[in-house]
Amino acid sequence: MLNFKRIALACVVMFAGAGAHAQDYPSKPINVVVPYPAGGYVDSFARVVTAKIGPALGQTMPVVNRPGAGGTLGAEFVSRAAPDGYTLLISGVSPLAIFQASKPNPGEPELPKLSYVAVVASTPGVMTTSKMSGVTSFKELIAKVRAEPGKHSYGSAGPGTPSHLWSAEIVRENKLDIAHVGYKGGAPALQELANGQIIWMIDTPIGSLPMVRAGKLTPLAVIAPARIRQLPDTPAIGELGIPELADKASILYIAAPPGTPAAILDKLNTIYNAAIRDPEFAARVDSFDSILPKAGMTAADATAVAERDYRGWFKLAIGSGIKIQ
Repeated sequence: MLNFKRIALACVVMFAGAGAHAQDYPSKPINVVVPYPAGGYVDSFARVVTAKIGPALGQTMPVVNRPGAGGTLGAEFVSRAAPDGYTLLISGVSPLAIFQASKPNPGEPELPKLSYVAVVASTPGVMTTSKMSGVTSFKELIAKVRAEPGKHSYGSAGPGTPSHLWSAEIVRENKLDIAHVGYKGGAPALQELANGQIIWMIDTPIGSLPMVRAGKLTPLAVIAPARIRQLPDTPAIGELGIPELADKASILYIAAPPGTPAAILDKLNTIYNAAIRDPEFAARVDSFDSILPKAGMTAADATAVAERDYRGWFKLAIGSGIKIQ
């Protein structure tokens, strides 16, 4: 009986300590890992988020770039970090699903063991070609590539990224003979596209639209359920006969190491929900041509969205048959 009393007392002390820890959180800077190079879309977006929620938490939130393997290296780093809320991740789950699916024996889709805090935002993809190509529509592009098998290449922000799989699915659906060139980020791929070195590229609006407006690129399609306000004359991918991509926008999440106390996750979630309701922050996100989630989503809601998102991308990657070296 005495042993049971000791165990019960130990549990009370343990949970009291966890509660006190969560109540005092945060008491030092919070490192936010971005698993991509500095200057890219995810990195830029993460800095906007941290600049908003850091002051609300009363701490600085330095962004730490840990690129590699399509985002998996940074995610793995966070998954092994102490579950104390002082190491967070801002990234999508799509590259992680693609990397798992591309393995020789991928097994069943399994969401990485992280504690998901919040859905940050979702961003469509924009498919473009160079003005130098002479192509003005998706239909013309497909016809050109079919007429010149083996001659062309498409670019992506890197092997295993959403921009890679978006294009790989278009290749599969249209049975095209075309090579993939993976770059270290969207910016160098778009520059090569503008110079006519590749035939198409799919990137985020914030990367593509400035070059469209500058007259260097021609928009052909958007990866979204419907046309987007920035390109009202450009068809959504479902209109072009590839409905599998219609719901495959790129979604970013805030995540923490597995085992992070629920009280800390809830505090972070509450802070981000407050940010969503701020018109100034909403306008800043809109400048990225991204869409905020509905306010009021809990950490459990974010986990459910991440689970569906991961499984959807995994299934798509399996079907596309992409392999990552």
